[in-house]
Amino acid sequence: MRIDLDYMAQLLDVFLEADTAHISVPEIERSGIQIAGNDGLDEKFLFHFQLAAENGLISNRDLQVNGLKSLGITIGAGDGVTLVSTPIRLTQSGHDFANALKNKEVLVRLRSELKGAPFRVLFDGSQKLLEHFLKKKLDELLE
Repeated sequence: MRIDLDYMAQLLDVFLEADTAHISVPEIERSGIQIAGNDGLDEKFLFHFQLAAENGLISNRDLQVNGLKSLGITIGAGDGVTLVSTPIRLTQSGHDFANALKNKEVLVRLRSELKGAPFRVLFDGSQKLLEHFLKKKLDELLE
């Protein structure tokens, strides 16, 4: 499966738009993102949620990630899924990436110019592009 930047932006946006410091997996589901179905976890959600976890974009309240269970997802026998209201949050890196993906110019460039790039390149590229676009805006304000 390939990284879908629009989906990742939608997933991270749930955290940004929350009124609280922590949300839970069930809250992500209530936002309209499909998490589980009859066959267990939605594969697209699982893929992107795991990417967010392993790249340090999300953590639990204790600033840790020790597998899906520490983030509120338990996969049992027969692929049965239990979603628990474990408090999870965006890390600073998560906020940085989410804010970059909210910028339409950044998102368009990442989709078109860095399609298929490794996650680290997408993350670093998003930060450089956002900085570039914001610097241009700042220069315009100073003129």
